Amino acid sequence: MAIPKLGFSAYLKIINSNPRPQRTIVRQRCRPSTGGYDFHKSFRYRVQQVSFEGVSPAEALASTQQISREPEKRSARLALEQFFEWKGSHPGVMVSAQSIAFESPAGLFKVEFVPDFLLEIGGRRTAVHLWNTQHDLSGHLVRAALSSVAARYPLENRPDDFAVLSLRDHILYRWSEADRETMALGERLLQLLDTQFAAARSELELPASPDLDEPRTEP
Repeated sequence: MAIPKLGFSAYLKIINSNPRPQRTIVRQRCRPSTGGYDFHKSFRYRVQQVSFEGVSPAEALASTQQISREPEKRSARLALEQFFEWKGSHPGVMVSAQSIAFESPAGLFKVEFVPDFLLEIGGRRTAVHLWNTQHDLSGHLVRAALSSVAARYPLENRPDDFAVLSLRDHILYRWSEADRETMALGERLLQLLDTQFAAARSELELPASPDLDEPRTEP
């Protein structure tokens, strides 16, 4: 079985969760899976269309009527409205930015950071990841997680800054606001989560390393 890969929103949710739900999420990630349904995929797809393909905000909002699942449709429309409101006060051309994935120190999971767009904010070319859930975020933890991304991002075409935009309250959490203590915390969080993954693998009676897992046989 491949090493579990956490999208950046999933990683943020884990590190911002209390210990008990955190353990539950980690256990779920350790179990064999063919992949779950991405509730926010339709929203992010429309952000990409507006950012890079010339689709207008009105067209993007109208196209949400094509989403068959009602909760997903409502969520996508609200998120787009919030995004367009924020973008109205942050003019500039949005371009794409390279995503990166990196392993935890013990190799028990991967984290993938996928910027939704790159935009000059406050004179800094900023790679922005959109956060579209009701889960509360700690700015300290978000900046710590962004520090882990910044430390591993390739130097070629490297953005000046990395950020998470919470659409619910329009708060922009920026890596450039992190102090040395926060940057160091980013690495400790990865190590602490490795401990959680190791404990979950032991409880589930899985080998110590994902590399030793039995390959999943398809029916």
